[in-house]
Amino acid sequence: MENRILIIGDELFGEQGEVASRCAEMLLCRAPSRPMQFSINAPTPLSIPQLVQRAASDIIGKKAGRIVLGLGLRDLRKETGDGAKTAANYAGLVRELVNKTQSGIMVVTIPVDYLPEARDQIDIINEALRGYPLEYPERVKVFDFAAHAEIFKEKQLERGKFARSLYSEDAKPTSLCITLQSMFLEDCILKEMEE
Repeated sequence: MENRILIIGDELFGEQGEVASRCAEMLLCRAPSRPMQFSINAPTPLSIPQLVQRAASDIIGKKAGRIVLGLGLRDLRKETGDGAKTAANYAGLVRELVNKTQSGIMVVTIPVDYLPEARDQIDIINEALRGYPLEYPERVKVFDFAAHAEIFKEKQLERGKFARSLYSEDAKPTSLCITLQSMFLEDCILKEMEE
């Protein structure tokens, strides 16, 4: 269905999927008469390889017009610890979706502050994500939340002592981060729908 939006994410979309839920609510509030349906699987308990194995029923079978993916963080933390391997698994999932659906696929980059001790590994994943539109120009778009969060952080630092952080000391997203990401996704999805 053209108007169905499937949102799949790990902790990148909040420990309880707050970003995905809030984004869906904000989209409905902004455009209450627009025909939209949401299927939210965040936080997904599955690793990326498990999602590939279950893609037929959990993703492809949903017949979504748009699929928003916010993955890689869980795999990097718990599964692989390796940015290149996580990126390769992610590429396999995107390839599967491109080959077996007609859906538009949107991938969300990961801010390095989510996992500061693995900045270089996150950079590897984000670089791979940013390359997908070159490989699949008609089907895949990047929602570059990593760059958006970095700009926000720089602007907050200009405020000096009044700056607010997007992350707690233990690298958990604050409510400000969840709100910023929800607004960002809402804007990106609306823009994509209007193209």
